[in-house]
Amino acid sequence: MSDRSRRTRSFLRFTPLLGIALLVYLLTTVKFSALAGNVKAIGWGMLVVLALGGFSHVVKTWAWRLTMLGEARNVSFGRTLGLRLISEAIGQLGVIGMVGGEATRVSLLGSGVSVAGAISSVTLDRGLFIIAGALVTIAGIVSLLFVVSVSHTLYLYASILVLALMCLLIAGAIAIQRKWPVLSGLARRGARIPWFRTWLQSNESTVRASEQRIMEFHHKAPGVFWLSVLLNILCHFLAIVEVYFILKMLRAPATLPSALILESLTKLINVAGAINPGNVGTYEGGNMVIGRLVRLSGTQGLLLALCRRMRGVFWAIVGGICLVWFSKRQRAAGVELKSQIETSTTTMPAEESRPSLSLCHTVFILAHDLPRDGQFEPALAKVATLPVLLRTILGVRRKERVRIIVVVGRGTGRRIRAELSATGRLLGDTEWMEIPVGAKLSSMLKTAGLNGGQVALIMGGSIYRPNLLRMLHEWNGEGGAIELVSSGKPIGLVALAPEMAADLAADSGSRIVNEVDLHDWITEKVDLHGTNLCPYREVDEESWQAITRSQDCVAAERKLDRWLVKSTDGIFARMNRRVSIPISRQLIKTPITPNMVSLFTLALSLVAGACFAFGGYWNCLTGAFLGVWGSILDGCDGEVARLKLQVSDFGCWLDTICDYLYYFVTFAGIIIGVLRSKEDPSLTGWSIAILAGAILTFIVAGIGRKRLSGDRPEQYLERWQKNAERRSAGLLIRMARHAEFVVRRCFLPYWILALALLNLTPALIYMAAIGANVAWIISLRSVISFSMRSNSAAAEAGA
Repeated sequence: MSDRSRRTRSFLRFTPLLGIALLVYLLTTVKFSALAGNVKAIGWGMLVVLALGGFSHVVKTWAWRLTMLGEARNVSFGRTLGLRLISEAIGQLGVIGMVGGEATRVSLLGSGVSVAGAISSVTLDRGLFIIAGALVTIAGIVSLLFVVSVSHTLYLYASILVLALMCLLIAGAIAIQRKWPVLSGLARRGARIPWFRTWLQSNESTVRASEQRIMEFHHKAPGVFWLSVLLNILCHFLAIVEVYFILKMLRAPATLPSALILESLTKLINVAGAINPGNVGTYEGGNMVIGRLVRLSGTQGLLLALCRRMRGVFWAIVGGICLVWFSKRQRAAGVELKSQIETSTTTMPAEESRPSLSLCHTVFILAHDLPRDGQFEPALAKVATLPVLLRTILGVRRKERVRIIVVVGRGTGRRIRAELSATGRLLGDTEWMEIPVGAKLSSMLKTAGLNGGQVALIMGGSIYRPNLLRMLHEWNGEGGAIELVSSGKPIGLVALAPEMAADLAADSGSRIVNEVDLHDWITEKVDLHGTNLCPYREVDEESWQAITRSQDCVAAERKLDRWLVKSTDGIFARMNRRVSIPISRQLIKTPITPNMVSLFTLALSLVAGACFAFGGYWNCLTGAFLGVWGSILDGCDGEVARLKLQVSDFGCWLDTICDYLYYFVTFAGIIIGVLRSKEDPSLTGWSIAILAGAILTFIVAGIGRKRLSGDRPEQYLERWQKNAERRSAGLLIRMARHAEFVVRRCFLPYWILALALLNLTPALIYMAAIGANVAWIISLRSVISFSMRSNSAAAEAGA
């Protein structure tokens, strides 16, 4: 990589931090008493701003649907509205976000619209919106020249800008009229870049079809074209009304021409600050500057920008919810379609028909010879609403490629497979093997065809603690075999190294049928080779449960509840579990997903923050009670994920972001509420200290989570605690290990509630300012210390 590329990447990496620093500086330049007074003046008017933003999104969606022509009937208005919100949410990240948002719109539009139709409609929609914005910008700059007295230099620059925008509009009109091949020309030039050459060449026909639809849109349906243009202009007019309304609430000089000038110049600020993700800082600073042209104070210009940003953030959160929902629906539809296509069942294939697979783990889930109590089917017995066999199938799925083969009996295989498929959770790439009861394991391995990877054999009639399945998956093959036993007896969890698995497949003379026979065979092999490595790992009875009768399901449910308690849970977390686990037990009976629970707790945090912002004893007490309930429900998302086996990295990061937003919203609300009731200039510095400390803590903690836990983000706290307990971690980190519970979400809401009951909420500002800055210092020290230890350990291992 060249030095120029490194400098460019470094600049882009630090741009958001510079924007945040600029925003903090801007907050220090205004009088906090004036800022608090203007915030109080806005009040409930913020709901009107949010409503205007929502109506604008509806109008934009209507304009977009017009560009689809006849294909719009194949997709619902609700879906297109959700995709519009998703696009706008991703577009908050700057230029790259805008491109990614439009690509997301195309990819999630669905099969009801052709690829060429999706690309052309999204391109047309964005193009018409930009054209309408250019018209509004020209009108605003012309109004500036005639309404406001400006200097000769500014007059010259504004005239040149208007002329340039008009030339661009004329060029665009000529291109559409004469059908210039703009897209295909850009595609041909883009094909010169090695990264895009293959993709552009394979999609050349799609690009041309999209370009053809764009060029013919005005000629085929001129009425629809101009209606779409008018709707886009209406969207920009609603933005002008939004500015006018906010100025009225701030008791600033408000006229429609001044609102038009502010909106048009704001669009130029958005273009200039597109390189800054979220336009943080530059957007607020630009509004303070252009506000002076229409006699706004710096405080009023800053609040105008903050109100509009809050509206954008609100609808971006809604867009994020839509993204999670649509992505889940699309993934579920893909799995269902794949399971419908791959319906073949393996029934003792011939030697030459063995599947050819690359090196990977192969997991055999044995459900063909389970002990039965009358008509009771252990594989289909439900524990936490999921059949036992399905829990095992979902539990062995890892990020790395795993070949899952479910072995069922010929008499019960079809019924088992049909019932598991009916749940909608069955993995589409699961292989099925029907064999007679009492068949030898060697014949089963030979039939499936080994690929040189490790082999695991798991009994399908038991439930296991997740760490036991992870132990099999992460085993390095040392010693040839590993078997988990309880009191010396096998529990149905065995992993074999490739050589040992090949020996078992070739041992056609043996009568190895069940886990007891396999246990004896492993013992014989280990003694035969004379290895010093013991293949057995002892586990307690609490970590697994065999299901042979209906009464065993009750015991399994109780153990599952105990497995929900984490090793990192303290007293307050365990107290919350007493309430959250029964709630989670009811939630798993519904279609509610863990991510939905996380977003609900986020909404609860937002309401609690609003209560704090209103100020007063009873509002703060209400916010504190809502915070406690949010703390309790914060455990439900993880519990539902583990009960329904829906744990994911995305869910872990979403939960982390929701926790960060809880802290931010709660303390922001407390600051606003205290400032509304008390005019103390010293609180300004403390508030800035909270903001700066919180941002630094979030950034450093995110880096630490990535470095320390890697691809296992849910284990970050556990690994941090283990590292912090070592003597080599240093006195500061060891002290933090014993005091870190204070800032955790399971404890802090109770502390806030206690202070709210005593009417001591303002004291939280001083505590938070100190705590937030101590937290990022400890987090940074942890990242440096633990990273150095990891590097030295890796160097020693390499040596």
